[in-house]
Amino acid sequence: MIFKKLILKNYKTYYGIQEIDLTLPEKSSEDKKNIILIGGLNGAGKTTFLKAILYILFGKRGITTSTDPKIINAEYEKLFSNVINNTFFDEGGHSCSVALVLETDYGAEWTLSVKWHVDINKKTGAEERELAIKETKTSPVKTVNVQNIDSYNRFIDKIIPFYAAPFFIFDGEEIRSLIEKQNTTEMKNAIQKISGISSNKELIKDLYSLKERIQKDLIKTSNSKKLDEIQAQYDVINQKLKSLIEKAEDGAKKISDLKNQQILLKQTRQDKLLNNSKSRETISIRLGQIESLLSSKQHEISTYFKNNMIQILLANKIPALKERIAKEKKYRNDLSIQFAVLQPYEEFINKLVVYGFEPPLTTDQITQLKAATEKAWFDQNPAKKPEVSYVEQLHDLNNTDLNYLQNLMISTTRPLINLINDHDKLNTEYEEILLKLKNAPEASDTKEEELKIEQLTSSIGQEQLRQTSRTKTINQLTEEKRTLETQLTKNKVVGGNANQLYGEMQYLDRTIKAILRYEEEYTLNKAKIIKDEFSYMLTKLFRKQDEFGDIRFDIDSYSIRLFNDKMQEISIQDRSAGEMQMISSSLIWALTRASNLKLPVVIDTPLGRLDSQHRNHLIEHYYRYLSDQVIILSTDTEITKDYIDIMNQCSAKQYLLDYDESKKYTIIRDGYFKFVKEVK
Repeated sequence: MIFKKLILKNYKTYYGIQEIDLTLPEKSSEDKKNIILIGGLNGAGKTTFLKAILYILFGKRGITTSTDPKIINAEYEKLFSNVINNTFFDEGGHSCSVALVLETDYGAEWTLSVKWHVDINKKTGAEERELAIKETKTSPVKTVNVQNIDSYNRFIDKIIPFYAAPFFIFDGEEIRSLIEKQNTTEMKNAIQKISGISSNKELIKDLYSLKERIQKDLIKTSNSKKLDEIQAQYDVINQKLKSLIEKAEDGAKKISDLKNQQILLKQTRQDKLLNNSKSRETISIRLGQIESLLSSKQHEISTYFKNNMIQILLANKIPALKERIAKEKKYRNDLSIQFAVLQPYEEFINKLVVYGFEPPLTTDQITQLKAATEKAWFDQNPAKKPEVSYVEQLHDLNNTDLNYLQNLMISTTRPLINLINDHDKLNTEYEEILLKLKNAPEASDTKEEELKIEQLTSSIGQEQLRQTSRTKTINQLTEEKRTLETQLTKNKVVGGNANQLYGEMQYLDRTIKAILRYEEEYTLNKAKIIKDEFSYMLTKLFRKQDEFGDIRFDIDSYSIRLFNDKMQEISIQDRSAGEMQMISSSLIWALTRASNLKLPVVIDTPLGRLDSQHRNHLIEHYYRYLSDQVIILSTDTEITKDYIDIMNQCSAKQYLLDYDESKKYTIIRDGYFKFVKEVK
């Protein structure tokens, strides 16, 4: 998809009808000229340009990240309180509009427009939104006045999903917030959606719902009281499980939000304690390093325990279990051998007793005969008589489970204890350094932050305890649900429509298992793509090529983790503003490569905080390949001779947002570099 044109009609700082052609020449892809450069001084309308595109596409969703209606309406009133151009209003005008023309991947041309009317007091009234679609070059235009904004949003999301907006249309100087928010629930959800991770959640949920309906149909078909009772139990447990899972998800979000608040408070406390002192700065750097090491060590502890939990908790039971399983297996083998040895005798005695005896043998006589002949048989073959000691069979295992248990390794607690000891040492060092920082001269008062951090720590601990209890109950209910599902399946009634429903149930179970397996492998593959592409681009953009020893994408937290050459985790938050922009840009690159979306990219002032080398790297290695169409809104502070030279090589078109100081409005002109030469 590409943007073809933006039309601004007396909208804000733009006077008259201002059109900007955003199409790329046919040879632009061959020449690798995918950039459209739009330059202007601060206040000329660059941010207005970007926000106009966001509002045309996403409406009120695009003006703020908040979901609170009060905040959204307040932001809307703030943004559009002066929507009409002042010069045009003074001339008697009472309406303004913006329109975006785009071409979809299948060649249709869409024109999305928004129009505002204002009264004599310049107060904005109701807006009019219109969508015009031209399917082919020869087909007529179909125009629709948008009455239901929710339907419009769903329609737009089919070609430009709203969750993708932060990664395709953004302010270059605020891009660092992507990394700063990477551990938040909001960012995790956005990363999941744009990369396609967990894309089958709704499908899996629907399949489980279908399975429940089939189970209920089986009950109706069988008309069995026992099945009715099992189904009733199943429904109760299933409802409890759903409710508890929802509470667990809310609890996880609450913990994440509390931790984010705690991080911000710790940062505020640290900033206060620094107080521009060199000694404080040195202590603070070490404090940040210790925090990173603590986070890394906590992750190691969690990972080790997660991977070895069963072996650790059952370390004293596993040897006894293996010994018991071996005894039961030997008993079964001995029985098999005994059966093989006794088979010739059994065949002989069975033939003997069926011969006609006169008078016929009684049951007691047959028993005595068998005992006597068995003794005589083994007297003649003493070496063949097996001795079998009875062993009660407690475990009914298939070969897979038997092999797993026999080969199950015993994990000691020593590595875990070492990790915990290392964590405690780091924590002690952290407290000592924090004390040094507090006692350093000219310390700012941090009592308020300390109190809030302590309260948040307590709240997090309480919520984690509740979450642990929920997880335990969820596991118990899940096991009960699985048991009841098995009972429902085993107690099916054959006949009528039951056979067909049972077949559908089995097929559905196989389908769910296959999709869950696919989802797991697909997620791992996407995570690898994100990690590899992030690492590739970060290496390209950073001035120091050996800056990082390792780069990881954590599949559990959906976050990027960086390590130095000594494999110590680096705090991303401590990087400079320019480096944060490089890191965030690399994350956007990785996510767009992991997604299947081919969208134009619009960036406002992307180069202002960067030095010349990082600036050139960003243009040469990043924007030239980020998308087929990249629209850069640039300010004069970014202009250097190298910038002009490289932009001449990479940009297909250049425009100037020319703000007239005397007339107080902006006109769009061709030739940004011509303007630069005139200034210089």
